[in-house]
Amino acid sequence: MPSEPPVGAPDNAGELSRVQRIRDAALKTFAAHGTEATSLRTIAAAAGVSLGLVQHHFRTKANLVQAVDDHVTAVLTASLTTPAEAPADDPVADIADRVVSLLTDHADLVDYLCRSLVDATPTGTRVFDTLVTVAGAHWDQLREQGLTKPGLDPVWMTLNPLVLVLGMFLLRTQLNRHLPEAITSRSQVQRWRNATQAIIADGQLLRPSDE
Repeated sequence: MPSEPPVGAPDNAGELSRVQRIRDAALKTFAAHGTEATSLRTIAAAAGVSLGLVQHHFRTKANLVQAVDDHVTAVLTASLTTPAEAPADDPVADIADRVVSLLTDHADLVDYLCRSLVDATPTGTRVFDTLVTVAGAHWDQLREQGLTKPGLDPVWMTLNPLVLVLGMFLLRTQLNRHLPEAITSRSQVQRWRNATQAIIADGQLLRPSDE
């Protein structure tokens, strides 16, 4: 007996585009107002579809929230694990490039992540813990390779770079008041990337001149 398709699973390309449009509208609306304050009717209006179509594809708001969470997790995982264009011998540049790509290519997702972190939702907690785990493994590997400076606190060696990245995400509106352009502009995000790379690399990585 065939199994029932998962909620939100499209049957064809046309339905796929509608499902994605609803999901993306939900992502943006949840980021702006939070999941609790957002109704399916509001999401339908934002997506330009009927309430009935939203209910047809997702049935309940809980299912739609789960679909958004799954999408966010998938994009973040791909952003963290797919190699970026950076010199192979510069691990900090690699991380910085991934963050830049995430911010410039998925701004609405970053907004949703920030809302989830501030509201301390299960998604925000899960994503933060995943980031800590991935970053911790990265820095542990660098330490085992003898590439980190001696005497660093192993916990804060992982957490401090996350604070720099997530702090920039969370404070973008305030930071923009002190920059000539929005931090999401190509010039300003590159400026942030270079400054942050220098802070982390100089503070935590051994350079040939340090040995």
